[in-house]
Amino acid sequence: MNELRQEDIDHSIRTNQYELSTDEIGIGICTIVTHGRRRLHLEGAPLVEFVRRVIIGLVRGGATPEDDSFIGPDNRAGLAHFGADTPEEIADGVVAAWVAKGMPDPEWGDWRFNTAENRAWLDEYAADMRRIAEAKKT
Repeated sequence: MNELRQEDIDHSIRTNQYELSTDEIGIGICTIVTHGRRRLHLEGAPLVEFVRRVIIGLVRGGATPEDDSFIGPDNRAGLAHFGADTPEEIADGVVAAWVAKGMPDPEWGDWRFNTAENRAWLDEYAADMRRIAEAKKT
């Protein structure tokens, strides 16, 4: 197991923020955990701290958390809120939920982070796909 280094955290934050700017799907906690485990060989407390600090960086960059388990009629994106929604509260809430599950390798649909701009694009794209599907029916 390796030690947690600030340069690794900074690199992961920059990489994930770039991904957010170029990929409308968002960044999943699965990407963050996998990077920490497989590339940096972190486990236990160092992995938890890595995930927490990367999430803080993403939230400071404008990302907000979503999880498929929160999707409902009044919350189509599955947005989650933690206290006053400070970066630290969000990171602590998401990490606590992940740790409570036993720190598994997350799957798609588990916690992910995205920007309002990306969500708007996805909503527009979904509306376009619904219109195309309706047009094919007629």
